Amino acid sequence: MRIRNFISWFHDYVHNYNLFIPDEDHYEDDNDQPIDPAIRVKQQKHSTWLYVFLFIISLYVLFFIALLSPTSRIITISNLTPLLYDQLHHEHDGTLSYPCSSITIPYSTFVTNMVSFHPVCSSGFVSREWIEGFYLPVANAYLLDDFRTTAFSQFELLAALCSVSNDIVSKALLDIQNKQIVTVELLEEEDIQLQVEAMVELVLATAHAQVTSLLQHVQMMYRSNTLVSAFGTNAVVQIGSGSVSISSTYQVNPNNTYSLGSSALSCTEKIMVSPAVFYAQPLDTNVIDHTYWPVYYDVNNVNSLISASVDGFFGGCFPLDVVLASTLDCLYNVQCLEILFNYFPALNQV
Repeated sequence: MRIRNFISWFHDYVHNYNLFIPDEDHYEDDNDQPIDPAIRVKQQKHSTWLYVFLFIISLYVLFFIALLSPTSRIITISNLTPLLYDQLHHEHDGTLSYPCSSITIPYSTFVTNMVSFHPVCSSGFVSREWIEGFYLPVANAYLLDDFRTTAFSQFELLAALCSVSNDIVSKALLDIQNKQIVTVELLEEEDIQLQVEAMVELVLATAHAQVTSLLQHVQMMYRSNTLVSAFGTNAVVQIGSGSVSISSTYQVNPNNTYSLGSSALSCTEKIMVSPAVFYAQPLDTNVIDHTYWPVYYDVNNVNSLISASVDGFFGGCFPLDVVLASTLDCLYNVQCLEILFNYFPALNQV
């Protein structure tokens, strides 16, 4: 009986529950016209039911969110090793945090650089004694692509290029040591590797650009100013009675030996090289022999005889151009080195 009375009471309580009990003036509308109290109470009950329903839904949503949210717990692990890091990363990826005690770390603490230069740069071929062995007082008397004309200057330039490269690489290594990696969280090995590779590529590109810009600047300087080489490789100076004339040298097409001027290219037009050789003719050559190359004629209108060749070396308008085109094959060939010793006796004293 009591249960039935309680249920009846609860039903009546809920049915008549009103959160918006009106004041006396609430029974009038905006125009001060009276409103039926029964209608007003009915509207307030409906508003109460809607309010209670929305309130219950809100509580349910909050409860559901709280139920799904995991309970977080902070566990600090010291003495982290790479093996332990991999294990934790595999088991708890996304919930781990690896704050760094220092956000900047120099690359020099974990990056080791191994630099290799061309073998020639660490050989005796760039030593002062070896270079002096190619010096000839009358080098400009030989023909343009005769190796005796520019051998001394070519090896001097080769040694200079090795020295410049060494200086630029040393500066690049110093830049790497001074650079720092910045991070607030521990990075994975792959991420560090990518950052190191990107940094090294940038340093290499910068060093390459420095060398290239230097060489281009030198080439532009002696070309734009039309400087005449002391070896007479890019121009021929003729001194006559009361007059001095300077004319460019020309590279001709070896297949067209009957009309040299029509197929010749001036040294002022482009960079040109020709394989380095040794000619057998004497030093009293004609001016025309120094003007057109690599086709030469003697007094009997026969091509000048080539007594030997120098593999991997060239002759051309300017010594720097031919050095940059060289592959230095002769320095790796014993027979070719013997030829150099034959034509440059001073090398036997090195």
